[in-house]
Amino acid sequence: MFSLRRILSVLSLILLGITGLALATTAYTPLISSDMFDGVRTDVNTAASGIITILIIIVGVGLLIKVFR
Repeated sequence: MFSLRRILSVLSLILLGITGLALATTAYTPLISSDMFDGVRTDVNTAASGIITILIIIVGVGLLIKVFR
């Protein structure tokens, strides 16, 4: 009759075939994409431009003070 080993091997081949087919038909979806960091990039650019603007104002005021003294 059928041995337990033969039944398990056939069953495992069937299950592996089903999961392989399921894996082949699903699309890859990444957990993290670069689109998620657009807000962070915007915030960093805004902060950097603000710091540069403040430095330019401070240097400009310093030059005016030095010239008019």
